[in-house]
Amino acid sequence: MSKLDDTINNINKKYKFNLVGTSAVKKKNFGNIPFVSPAFTYLFHGGLPRTIMEVLGAESSGKSCFCYSMIGQAQKQFQKEYDEEVEELESLEKPNKEQKERLQYLKDRGVMRCVLLDSEFSSDEEWLTKLGVDVDNLIYIAPENQTAEQLFQILLDLMDSGGVGMVVLDSIPMLVSQQAMDKTMEEKTMGGIAAALTTFCAKMSPIVKKYNITFIGINQMRDDMSNYNRIISTGGRMWKHTCFIRLFLKRDSYYDESYNKLNAHPDVFYGHYSMIECLKNKTGNPSRKMSRFSITPSKGIDGKNDTINLAIAQGLIQKAGAWFSISDENGDAKIDSNGNALKWQGLANVIKYMEEHEDVFKELEEAVNTIITK
Repeated sequence: MSKLDDTINNINKKYKFNLVGTSAVKKKNFGNIPFVSPAFTYLFHGGLPRTIMEVLGAESSGKSCFCYSMIGQAQKQFQKEYDEEVEELESLEKPNKEQKERLQYLKDRGVMRCVLLDSEFSSDEEWLTKLGVDVDNLIYIAPENQTAEQLFQILLDLMDSGGVGMVVLDSIPMLVSQQAMDKTMEEKTMGGIAAALTTFCAKMSPIVKKYNITFIGINQMRDDMSNYNRIISTGGRMWKHTCFIRLFLKRDSYYDESYNKLNAHPDVFYGHYSMIECLKNKTGNPSRKMSRFSITPSKGIDGKNDTINLAIAQGLIQKAGAWFSISDENGDAKIDSNGNALKWQGLANVIKYMEEHEDVFKELEEAVNTIITK
């Protein structure tokens, strides 16, 4: 054994775990969390990676809606992973000591939970439920007069418990630092929340890696008074460096009940699209930079509309003028189990058909997911 190997062993003994290693890090490969809309899944070749990310954008761009929907998807994913692992361990005829301990740990811990720190007080039970969130199993934090430092410590304690899989902070600029809390409105403070956020990022990063946590911080835009064409965000530089992913959202076009595009400022609309621009991506292939998803207030995020739009873009649904169809190898419209041709006039009729025929939609959705996850 070389002197280097002896040194590594002594370091690991001193700190009582494998702090230093000579081989690649081995850890369980957790899958990405799929989004309701395949448009976002397309952006990251398979869903949201489990890391630290920022969602920023202008007002009413869909930031909170996007993040709340991710909570609902994460809850479903965590339940699925828990059930599968417990079932796998319980099916073993002769489990070893490590497997028995793992099974007992899972049963004691339960399903991974999601945390929402709502410093804007913008969420309500009805809207969260519409976006797919199980509010009864959501850890909800509504601060009163707590400082940013106190709230950051609460989040660190929750994450370090090992029972939290996702944290959404809505939003960073609404937190008040200790120095600002101690002063009156007339007294100026320097740095804002940046100092507290810097310390929080440094402490949070190893915890996020240890427990495979997804941390989403919602941020707001500010005008740069020295350059009116540049938009900046709050929180300081450390927060931006810590984030593995940074997403910029902005509201795009509006549509009516037939999903036809409306003018720029309609008096009445059925829904609207939100554009997603990936400003930073350190988790995988960054080749896909732009996508968009649709928000219909009566439904939440309209995953069926987005799936159909992607299917059209990928050639799975053929479009000729106002007509849409799913064709076979000969170019003829396919026939469903009821003997109806898969051909429709108008996008609204396509969506209506898919809502009434889940089997056809599931088949289309699987075909779309196969393409976008490559």
